[in-house]
Amino acid sequence: MDKRKEIEAITESVLFVSGESVSCANIAAICDVDLDEYVSVIEDVIREREEKGSGILIRKFDDKLKLSTNPEYSAYIRRLFAPEIREKLSNAVLETLAIVAYRQPVTRAEIESIRGVRCDYTISSLLEKGMIEEKGRKDVVGRPRLFGTSDLFLEHFGISDLTELPEIVIEEDTPEGEIEA
Repeated sequence: MDKRKEIEAITESVLFVSGESVSCANIAAICDVDLDEYVSVIEDVIREREEKGSGILIRKFDDKLKLSTNPEYSAYIRRLFAPEIREKLSNAVLETLAIVAYRQPVTRAEIESIRGVRCDYTISSLLEKGMIEEKGRKDVVGRPRLFGTSDLFLEHFGISDLTELPEIVIEEDTPEGEIEA
């Protein structure tokens, strides 16, 4: 690998891992090159990335560098973080989501039996947000839909799989059917 490509790769790696601005002097020292040589190379890299329309840019602020997304693609990033996903989940929606998470696959009727209220709206809302998904049909009369959590649910709550959910604790004086987490 030529020196220029190595400097670019090291810079990308350092900036990605740090997540914050890093001084050119610090990265030059890491790359084991003279600061003036480093700045010359990195300014070429910055210009080339902008010219080719790269999705990830290196931005220079005073003597510091930082990774940033290309503003040309901001509309796509906004789609990823659509407001429907980021909005706060109501207590009713969270209760329904907890039931789905712990009892999945679960039918609407089973959720309603546990909550004691109709759940059409909350299930619909969770499906729209992508937090739950249909996992099939239950093999009983009427073949009701079965629901389970989605990958977005895991991402939203920062867990890698359902085994990381907190353990359910059922207290002695809790009426049967009510669950405290």
